[in-house]
Amino acid sequence: MTKKYFVMICFTLFMGWSVSSYGQGIQFFKGTFDEALAKAKQENKLVFVDFYAVWCGPCKQMTEKVFVDEEVGKFMNDKFICMQVDVEKAGWQKETAEKFNVTVLPTLIFFKPDATVASRLVGAREKADFLNSAKVVCGERLSFDKLYDRAKSKKDLADMQLVLKQAPEEVGGMQGMEAQKWIVRIDKLYAEYAKMKMGPDFINKEDLQIVQAFNKKNVKDDAVMEFIAKNLETYMNKLGEAPGILMVEYNNAVVGQLAKAGKDEYKKYLERINGDLETAYAIMPTGTLTPYEKFKYYYDGMYLLSYKKDVDSYVQLMNKYIAALGNQVSANDYGEIAQNMYVMSKGKLNNEQLGQVKDWLVKAMQYEGTGLIDRINFVTMLGDTYKALKQLDKAKEAYNQGYMEALQIENKMRSAQIQMIMKRKLEALELAK
Repeated sequence: MTKKYFVMICFTLFMGWSVSSYGQGIQFFKGTFDEALAKAKQENKLVFVDFYAVWCGPCKQMTEKVFVDEEVGKFMNDKFICMQVDVEKAGWQKETAEKFNVTVLPTLIFFKPDATVASRLVGAREKADFLNSAKVVCGERLSFDKLYDRAKSKKDLADMQLVLKQAPEEVGGMQGMEAQKWIVRIDKLYAEYAKMKMGPDFINKEDLQIVQAFNKKNVKDDAVMEFIAKNLETYMNKLGEAPGILMVEYNNAVVGQLAKAGKDEYKKYLERINGDLETAYAIMPTGTLTPYEKFKYYYDGMYLLSYKKDVDSYVQLMNKYIAALGNQVSANDYGEIAQNMYVMSKGKLNNEQLGQVKDWLVKAMQYEGTGLIDRINFVTMLGDTYKALKQLDKAKEAYNQGYMEALQIENKMRSAQIQMIMKRKLEALELAK
């Protein structure tokens, strides 16, 4: 039931030091971008540029785990003139970032000596992925599209697996029609691969990660997910809790989709919690309630709201749910039931019902240690609820709190986006007065 309210864009570098000071890893060139291009041409090398900002968390991941690696340093220093560009530093560094449309951090670009982009990576990379990308640029390994062509024609499982492992990074950096074309290709390749591979050899960490990346998340009776369910004990003995968590997320998605659609078939999949998926659900912390009891409350409530449109019965059931949780109740429990009630009723609530949403959200806001994004989501819903109740001063107070909370977000782009949302809500309030 975990909610993902926002997706963070910044992918980590406090660049007050140079990697070269470690005496291993990548030795970064200290001149300008143009000087790096000239040096690369003179030494018959390519240019690698790490575009970063001092506030970016995942840039630091590259600095501390990848750029300092001896194997990475040996290859990169031999084949590239490497440099780092601070996208916020006035002058040639900021201008270079703008010229190459760097909007996500870190952005890692491999250049030819004439400044032509040979390859572009968006986001932090693990060592193996980073080295593979560098070797592709140098012609030492097949490019992604050529590897795909070989995998598609030969139907070689090893090639197909390699394409699928690289696809999230490769396709994630594409845009528009190009991205859509590759999404269709990769989805088709995944379907072929899973059908061919499904069996004892399919039960491994790499293939589980591929399933997590590409398998449909809410298709009931999906062949791959049913294979995992059938072999769940083997999966969990071999790979730990990850397969169990995947099955819980999958089954919950199916149950939720059916409940929202008003199909009482959701109860059939709910019963799996006490059946073939009991081992998976056993790893989920549910406090004083059993996993079945906890999720039955939750999805029965969804069914009442979406199909029967019975808001009052939903309120009664959710208050029983909160009481049953006792001291195990959390901010997210209050936040989720409030959000479900407000969103699934499409805001068509009377004042008494709105008052209940408000009370749940106020309680959610009282918990310490709640994640920043969750807090912003709760306080924004609270502002919307106050607005619906015509309590405009309190709505203004809630939106202002959301604005102030947004200032604490490390990623500047995401912070600015949320601040803009709060400003628009405040402007709409003024018009409502």
